[in-house]
Amino acid sequence: MWISAILILRNLMSNAKKGMSMQKALPIIIFLLSLSGCWNYDTKDTSTGEVEIIDGHTLPPDPGEAGKETLLGIDSNNDGVRDDLERYIYHRFNGYEHAAKERAIALQYGRAVQEILVDPEHAWENKTFESMHKSGSCKFYYTKKYKPENIAYKIYDADFKDRAFNTDVRVDAYFKYQESLGGHTFTAGSSTLDKCDVDIDQLDE
Repeated sequence: MWISAILILRNLMSNAKKGMSMQKALPIIIFLLSLSGCWNYDTKDTSTGEVEIIDGHTLPPDPGEAGKETLLGIDSNNDGVRDDLERYIYHRFNGYEHAAKERAIALQYGRAVQEILVDPEHAWENKTFESMHKSGSCKFYYTKKYKPENIAYKIYDADFKDRAFNTDVRVDAYFKYQESLGGHTFTAGSSTLDKCDVDIDQLDE
């Protein structure tokens, strides 16, 4: 929700500059700014100092505010996912049917996030957008096979993206990434198992 709200806000400001009445735009802008979660990032440090293990995986320590000091944050175990996002993923996708499958897809998306943040303005030239599209294809493969009754089922939903892009500089980088892809034509890819970084069909078995 917050990413969409920011995008709408930017469009409104752009239209205002082009002649749209600020009298019409102002109520909408005020409403968007009032949306909970759009601007208030979670700053709570949940670290207990104890080693946490979920499904045999040792979680990295909570980086706290230190994890927000740079664009790419902290990835202490070098698995390609920021520590704060990795912890969120393991805690959220746990203890229910197909949790390991959804967790694997979420982790793949988390790695894609890191790739596009490195140089968002050249995502097309560097082809870093491909990792994001590959992650989406893997998710669609999962929903078609395991959630056919709910093809619009979300894994990386608004709350997830709130965690992935949880600082101003990350939000700004995300929009630079989106802008860098403007005007380009994309080929519809196949939603097949090979788009997943791991064989999700073998998980949860």
